[in-house]
Amino acid sequence: MNINNNNNKDLSEEILVTLRQISRAMSIYSKSLDKHYGLTSPQLFILHELFQSDQIAIGEIARKISLSQATVTDIIDRLEIKGLVTRTKNSLDRRQVLIKITSNGKNIINKKPSLLQKEFLLEFDKLQRWEQHLLLSSVERIASMMKTENYLKDSMKTSLKNVNFEKEKTSL
Repeated sequence: MNINNNNNKDLSEEILVTLRQISRAMSIYSKSLDKHYGLTSPQLFILHELFQSDQIAIGEIARKISLSQATVTDIIDRLEIKGLVTRTKNSLDRRQVLIKITSNGKNIINKKPSLLQKEFLLEFDKLQRWEQHLLLSSVERIASMMKTENYLKDSMKTSLKNVNFEKEKTSL
């Protein structure tokens, strides 16, 4: 039984190393996007979402791309400064802010920058359809096993515990 535990540990460590390689490759590609388009991968991802919608709420964008609403808000701030998106109040619910891509943002999307590395896309397209689905299923399974939603909830709880609300009130 000890041998099986060691084998499982070795495999899980190999998975961790592989995930780090993927993360590193995505980071490098994000820097390439920044160099060529002035955008990071998350910024481009949000622009793609906005390109497909007339206008959309920040919370809806966050839900669609699996980022926190605070992160999406920060990214929208940067995109707005670059003149790639605009914010407007929802006419039906003034509390809600809607985001819309500008013509400059559409121009970037029309240049067809890829969200994934071209090398990956070329190799992925060579796979049979069942192999593509198998890879997608495996990656989705890894994500669910990592329980990212729980970590996000836990980090929010930790952040809120560290906020000194009394201090915040006095500084207002």
